[in-house]
This record gives sequence, structure tokens and C-alpha cells, in this order.
Amino acid sequence: MKAEKKGVAAVSAIIVILVVAVLILVPLLKHNSVSGYMKEELQNVDNVSLISRCSEVDGKKNSVAGVKESVRLGANAVIVDLCFRKDGTPVITESYSNADSSQTVEELFKAMNDEKYNKVVLYLNIVQLSDISKLNTLAVNYNMLDRLFLIGIDSDRYDLISSDDTIIPFLLDYTFESDELSALKAGKFKKPDILEEKGAAGLVLDRSQISPELVEMLNDYGIIFVTDGIENTSEMCKALLDGANNVIVTDIKKSKETLDKWTEKMQERYKASVDKSIKELSQKADNNK
Repeated sequence: MKAEKKGVAAVSAIIVILVVAVLILVPLLKHNSVSGYMKEELQNVDNVSLISRCSEVDGKKNSVAGVKESVRLGANAVIVDLCFRKDGTPVITESYSNADSSQTVEELFKAMNDEKYNKVVLYLNIVQLSDISKLNTLAVNYNMLDRLFLIGIDSDRYDLISSDDTIIPFLLDYTFESDELSALKAGKFKKPDILEEKGAAGLVLDRSQISPELVEMLNDYGIIFVTDGIENTSEMCKALLDGANNVIVTDIKKSKETLDKWTEKMQERYKASVDKSIKELSQKADNNK
């Protein structure tokens, strides 16, 4: 009998724990879900840039067709991998071994000058760094400088590139150290020295680094930054709410659908607010007659 009572007590305890867990976790999960974030108002929604890695088409990870497909799915900007042939010709491929059979950057630039794609931003992810004089020439000849960035430059490559080497703006992979973030909280933020040393246009930051305070300071200093490390649409929503505008997303189709739905909901709330105000003003006018 005692054993039976102990069993009942144990079951009751488990039920209580489960109920408490549900009460605690459900609100948290709801807040961290995409629908939860959509209840918030997103600032500067028109300036959001969804950056997609090049879509795979016909088994190729990097191609002109892949860039066009990413744009069709909703990307404002597309990342392609950059390598060079032995003669210095820049090509789009993830492996130097495929360089000779890969499409050239010139073919890509030609396609992006079509009216349909002439506002698409390109991020060239440097896989293999070489003399980029030919790339500079192409960027000028095809009028791409205002919508072109070089990325893929981590701390191990800082010494391999500077504004003396390229007229194309480039972004450095960067991680703010704890002392830099502490200085930010203390109101003593300092622009990373490496930006001026190399003449870099800005930074590529991991999602974990992004906070409203850091974003505000980066904007105040006029530092361009791109947010990477976003694994799903919930993380995308949180990054956007923290103020990030240029975000690299893993699923461009789903990300675009989410952003469009979020924008639609904000417009619905705005319209409801305006309608309510008009109704209240109308009622007030009637009462004053």
C-alpha cells in the first residue's frame, strides 16, 4: 500500500513539474516564434536587404543562372564564390580546381547590367585570393562599383588585402572582443582600428554580436555591416528587430515570404490605427455640433 502511495505521489509530482514547465516554456516559445516577432513593429522595413547565397542550379553552386534564381526567390543581394584562373581571369566557383570550366565574373556582370537585375547587389566571397587588377577593371567597365562588395576576409587574411589593392569596397569578418563591448556599454565605443588600417568599407558580423546598442553605434560611425550566422527565420526576425538591415539568410524563399507577411501585418495594424483615429475624430466632431 505504501509503495502504491509513493507511486501516486511520484506521478503527481511529475504532472506538477510538467504543468509548470508548460506555463513557463509556452510563452517563451511563443515570443521566440516567427509569429511572435511579427507582433512587433519593424523600423526601416524598406531598407531591409535579404542576402542569399547563390542558388544551386543544375548541380552548380555558383552560376549566373543561380544568381538569377536567388533574385527570383526574393533576394536583394546574392553571394557568389570568387576564384581566379592561372591567367588572372576572375571566375565564380567554390573551388580553384573548377576555375577553367566555371563562368567568368565578366559574364555575371554582363547579366547584372540587364534592366531586370541592375539594382541587385553582389557579394564576391573570396575563396582564393590573387591579383585582383582584372577584377577592378571589370567592375569599372560594367559600372558595378556601387553595388559590389568583396567578403570572405577573416583575420588570417587581413594582411593580404587593403584599399591599395582594390577599388572595390570590401568587408572584413570581425568579432568584437569583450573589452570593446564593455566600452560600448560604458559609452566609450571606438571604431575598430583595422577598418582604417586596411581601408575597409565595413564589417561582416555574426548574429550573436548584434544588439540594438551596437547597431546604433555602427550607424552613428557610418560603418557598413552585414549580419551572418542566421540559421532560420526566427533569428532573421530578431536580427531585424535589433536594427540589422543587411542579413544573410539560409532559405531565401521562406525569408522573403516571412518578411512580406510581416510587412503586411504591420500595414494592417497601421490601417486599423488610422481608421480608429478617423472614427474617434468623427465622433468628437458630431458631439460638438
